[in-house]
Amino acid sequence: MTRQRRAVSVAFLAFGAVSGSWIPRLPAIKDHLHLSDAQVGYALVLFAVGAVFGATAARLVLAHGARGWVRVGTVAICVALLGPGLANGLLQLLAASLLIGGCAGFIDVLENAQGAELEREVGRPLINGFHGFWSLGAIIGSVIAGVAAFAGIAPLPQFAFAALFAAAASALYLRDLPNTRSGADRATPETAGSPWLRGSVAIVAAIAFAGIIVEGGTDWSALYLREFSHASPGIAAGGFAAFALAATVVRFRADLLTARSNPATVARLGGLIAALGLAIAITVPVLPIAIIGFALVGTGTAVLMPLAFSAGANLGASGTSLMIVLAAAYAGSIAGPALIGITSDHFGLRVALTILLVAAIVVAALAGNLHAANRPTPAPSHR
Repeated sequence: MTRQRRAVSVAFLAFGAVSGSWIPRLPAIKDHLHLSDAQVGYALVLFAVGAVFGATAARLVLAHGARGWVRVGTVAICVALLGPGLANGLLQLLAASLLIGGCAGFIDVLENAQGAELEREVGRPLINGFHGFWSLGAIIGSVIAGVAAFAGIAPLPQFAFAALFAAAASALYLRDLPNTRSGADRATPETAGSPWLRGSVAIVAAIAFAGIIVEGGTDWSALYLREFSHASPGIAAGGFAAFALAATVVRFRADLLTARSNPATVARLGGLIAALGLAIAITVPVLPIAIIGFALVGTGTAVLMPLAFSAGANLGASGTSLMIVLAAAYAGSIAGPALIGITSDHFGLRVALTILLVAAIVVAALAGNLHAANRPTPAPSHR
């Protein structure tokens, strides 16, 4: 079991490293291809669209065992990382974004299913720790991307280095992945097609949708600090850095809190802490206080996606529920920036951030539904 936990952790780490490697280089890609902000936005939308298709494909292959598919998917997303660096125009960038998104959605479902299965087998929470490794990987990838940008290295060589390192360093460990084939084998009243199951999946999907809006909304933190706190570009980046660091630290410790209470309590607390952080940042945009506010948002949102995905994996045995929850999260990643951007254009960014505050409160209100969905249930072994 220790080797399987390590393997799943490494899979999440590699996934995060690839994810964190290309987003920070979008400005360089934009300049190289002479794109507008709107065209870069189209690429990000296609990433999310691809992720929904990838999540659907993962649902179809899950019944045949996840181990081999995660190994293939990890190599595939590393190869796909080269696409944005090779793009010579908008259409090629759109295709590359769609491909990376498809690979991301595919392994996202499978890796979360593996993490949830290990939780059921040991009978205690593990999912936040796995997502902590994803966050750690994303930080490592982002730091490498930042160093490459500072040194004037083009995106393609950096992508090639990141892809080769992630694929090669993870290959040995991924042989020990659990060969997950299903979600929890739940009995009454959680039988397939029951009103209870449909309602529970819809609510957990709503939590994922709202939670990703809050989490993704912090992408606006640097712009907010520059506009309202009059921070320099370097200091303004501290808002997102504080968010990311807080989220990573919390994810590595949150499983202990979940074990001592329950997923509903932890998710509700996370939603309320995120709401508090947003309220502080919105009402008191003084530099140190606003950065503390965004750190609180990271503290609160850190637990939301892992707990929602774990709940999705435990709602039924087919993997359909997890796919729906992940698809809802990716849909939120499309809707959130659009809502904030449009609202900001009409009423200002400060007002737009209240959308995140409302979404955090919605998560806190719905969090009680995670308790029953996350009950550890013995799962059959397929090894």
